[in-house]
Amino acid sequence: MLSQPLVTVLVPSYNHGQYLRERIESIFAQTYQNIELIVIDDCSQDNSDCVIQQLQTVYDFKYIRNARNSGTPFAAWEQICELAQGEFIWVCESDDVAEPAFLETALNRLVGNPRAVLFYSNSLVINEASQVVGHTESYFRDVWREDRWEQDFSATGLDELAKFQLRGQTVPNMSSALITTTAFKRAFSPFLKRLRLTGDWLFVGDVLRQGDVEFSHAALSRFRKHDVTSRVRVKSARSQAEFILTKYHLFRETGLPAEEFAPLMASDVVRFLYEPASWWEVMKSLLHVSFLDTIRCGILMVVSTAKHPAFLNKFKQRYQHAKIWRKENAKSR
Repeated sequence: MLSQPLVTVLVPSYNHGQYLRERIESIFAQTYQNIELIVIDDCSQDNSDCVIQQLQTVYDFKYIRNARNSGTPFAAWEQICELAQGEFIWVCESDDVAEPAFLETALNRLVGNPRAVLFYSNSLVINEASQVVGHTESYFRDVWREDRWEQDFSATGLDELAKFQLRGQTVPNMSSALITTTAFKRAFSPFLKRLRLTGDWLFVGDVLRQGDVEFSHAALSRFRKHDVTSRVRVKSARSQAEFILTKYHLFRETGLPAEEFAPLMASDVVRFLYEPASWWEVMKSLLHVSFLDTIRCGILMVVSTAKHPAFLNKFKQRYQHAKIWRKENAKSR
């Protein structure tokens, strides 16, 4: 690597005291060392503050502890937009772990492609005891049913957005991503703070509008799955509402014609019929996240469905099937 750019590393901390030492040690164990680490604790109620202060006696990093909980992990992202001095930003979730070569590999790919704004890689999946229990290869293979992630690749961001990111989050976890600071700041929007589950999905879509993407098949991060992650805590109605509005936002960013919105949402609408939340609960969650976006999304759906009248008949059939399915499942409980 010819240049040695500064990398701003953010650890947004909240109630992950038991994982913080392993997380921060893995950052300072990187083969690439030109970093500034900023830990922002969102008023944790466990021993996180004590652990972070102990780690400060060993490692040199900046520590900010919020006096009140912000209610969203993206508040720290907003802060880092103001604080970052580096050319790149690495968001290190406080319960994940990095492989030593992550930064070196990521920077080599990004510096090697001046048009690139985002790098990400595969990850090993670990449990609470840091034991490997899986690999994100299964995410790409089982969820996406695509073989493109079985090797390294470079892609145009706008193509990646329209062909893949629009359908779902392609970056398995944010700890496995490195983003140029310019793209990070441009992509961040206060709207993200309204989202608990899909903010990273929408954010990556906004990043992809700004340049190329680089992917490494190597597992350069360790993503921890456990019972207290934000994804586990989000209820069905809220998760459906965020999913709908995120897809709506990403669709608008692609510039695709309105008539393509209904086909994009068709399988999701059917899937939502089998979720435990009622349509009224989902609607309340939609309006709570954004009243105006809910109205705009609804109008777009009506306009697009008008171009595909056959969808209405299929929806009615699946709706009746879902009603029967719900009754049968209610009896079996």
